[in-house]
Amino acid sequence: MKKELFIREQYYHHHAYEILTAHQDIKSFLENSFTATIELTERTKLTKGKASEAVKADDLNKEIRRLLSVKKEFKFEVSEEMGVFYFSSKKSSIGGFDFALINHEENLTKLRNICFGEIRYNDNIKRWNDFLNKNPELKEFADKIVTVENQGKNIQVVTDSASSPLIVGEIQFGNWALAYRDFFKVLKANVQNSIDCLVYIVPTGTLEKNLSDGIVTFDKTLKIVKDFEKVINVPIWLVGIDISN
Repeated sequence: MKKELFIREQYYHHHAYEILTAHQDIKSFLENSFTATIELTERTKLTKGKASEAVKADDLNKEIRRLLSVKKEFKFEVSEEMGVFYFSSKKSSIGGFDFALINHEENLTKLRNICFGEIRYNDNIKRWNDFLNKNPELKEFADKIVTVENQGKNIQVVTDSASSPLIVGEIQFGNWALAYRDFFKVLKANVQNSIDCLVYIVPTGTLEKNLSDGIVTFDKTLKIVKDFEKVINVPIWLVGIDISN
């Protein structure tokens, strides 16, 4: 069945609005991705023995990813380790971000430093080659930053002020307690990276009622953000999405 997806509620935490409006093209793309006609599978939901119309969360998740994948710069199933972001077309293990917008040259330089710099992984060559095999478009830049002369030394990570912001995102329709895990995850990733914004997509309104009980919702997440606003120092765009009746 076809449904109209739209943003019903939103909240900006810790300068997220200013950061996103400074990159209006990205903000507009995200807004358009959450405002579209989507295809969902109808199901029946039982609450205390009472049946009601509902939708499959997996379908909704896939549709949002499909809309975001139009912009090829967005990567999916993104994990962070030692300041480096890894991504794959396959479902990653628990702990990664659903999607991210990354400065790939900066990210590759960080990977190069922990593979061939002052302190290196023991599987450095395999790790480096595996990453490039998945991202062949970065090979030309990789050849420039890995030379015989600079082995054993870290090279400077240059951040271009004109480049895209570092954005990580979660599409969360799971158990309400997962919101705490997600915020700890982004705080951990922010230790070695300056994350510009977390885009956190949760249900509200009709959609909230059409999904399972006890899930992450806009109101529950907003309360967490406000309760811990002095602890969560990463900018957050909290997006409450809904569907037409």
